[in-house]
Amino acid sequence: MAIGQRCTIYERARSKIIMVQINWRIKSLLYKVLSFFNLYKPLFFIQKKITKRSEINYKNIVFYWDYHLKFLKENNSKKIIEIGAGKSLAQNIYLSYMLEKSVEQTLIDISNMLDLDLFNKANEQIAKILGVSKIPFAKSIDDLKNNYNIIYLAPMNLNQIFEKKLEFDACISSTTLEHIPKEELKENFLLLKKIIKKEGIISAAIDYSDHYSHTDKNINNLNYLKFSSSNWKKYNSPMLFQNRLRHQDYRELFKSIGYKIFEIEGEFGKGPEFISKEFDKNNKETLMLWGHFLLKQ
Repeated sequence: MAIGQRCTIYERARSKIIMVQINWRIKSLLYKVLSFFNLYKPLFFIQKKITKRSEINYKNIVFYWDYHLKFLKENNSKKIIEIGAGKSLAQNIYLSYMLEKSVEQTLIDISNMLDLDLFNKANEQIAKILGVSKIPFAKSIDDLKNNYNIIYLAPMNLNQIFEKKLEFDACISSTTLEHIPKEELKENFLLLKKIIKKEGIISAAIDYSDHYSHTDKNINNLNYLKFSSSNWKKYNSPMLFQNRLRHQDYRELFKSIGYKIFEIEGEFGKGPEFISKEFDKNNKETLMLWGHFLLKQ
């Protein structure tokens, strides 16, 4: 395992954006109300126009994009799938440039989150960082395929992909797995064994930090470790679900399904003063802030 002294995945990706700060308990309550009334579109509007959480302001390439790029190149992956692509698809734009659109990227989300305005802003900034000619702006989903070799499918899940009998050379995932319940994670990675070709890979970057700490600087990056499972349910909204699995939990999950783990990297943080007895505070990996796994069949 290679361990470095770095910021969290979230901080590295968004270090140049000034975020609106809000008490995490108030935020969790707001999310529960919005979730109860299924107000996802108003939430996206608030994040984009008011809190600026969706603001696009890339000054540098995010480090885990390069992890994916490295392993895709090394394994000569030509057809990939990504779980949880998000709103701007910035990572996929970067891969399109770096791989010269030679790799077909199929992106799936459980709901349609794509924002072409954010996509085009990300495209402009990434092209500038790389010092390359900008690929034309996208005016429709069709333009993603025609100009970037990106296929965006939402709503869509892995079970539907399996039913369509689609196969891929690789799967990439960035800051998504931490939002999936453990049993669903197991189901998804069992499906990936059927969807990814036998010689294929899975490259996954996971943010282990308490996501409420992203907009509340007054709490520890691992604040949620203080709570028992029953107490955490009070704050764990479907709109920002966090499974709180630790690095060692993911490793054991992947091994139990039959994956071989070839690369592990991550960073340690400092936990809160009190940690729930449900977590192994004697295992240093409990305090990891982010991790990356490279898996093979």
